[in-house]
Amino acid sequence: MALELVRLAYVSTLQPRIDASDLTELIEKAAAFNKTQDITGVLAIEGHRICQILEGPSDSVKKLYASIQKDSRHHGVTTIENRPIAKTAFESWGMAKRNMVDMVVYALTT
Repeated sequence: MALELVRLAYVSTLQPRIDASDLTELIEKAAAFNKTQDITGVLAIEGHRICQILEGPSDSVKKLYASIQKDSRHHGVTTIENRPIAKTAFESWGMAKRNMVDMVVYALTT
C-alpha cells in the first residue's frame, strides 16, 4: 500500500530576535531532518514573514507541522492549504530559502 502524500502550506511571522545566522542554522537542520522523513518543499522568507510548503507522507508532514506550530521562533502560524497530492512538486528545490515571488510564481504554474 502506497503512502498518502500531502501538501501543506502555511504562513507565519518570525520573532524580531531571529536574525540571518539563526535562519541559516534553522534551514540547514530542517533540510537534513526533512530528507530523513521524505519531506520536500520550499521555504520563502520576506522580511520576518515566512511562507512554507511541505510535501511528503501524511504522517511525517503532520508531525512536522505540529512541531512548527509550537516553535517559539515564530507566531501566527496559519494553514493556507492541506490536501492530498498524487506526487510532490518540489523535490528539486530542497528546503532552501527562496524569494517569496519565485515561490508564488512556481506554485501558480504547477
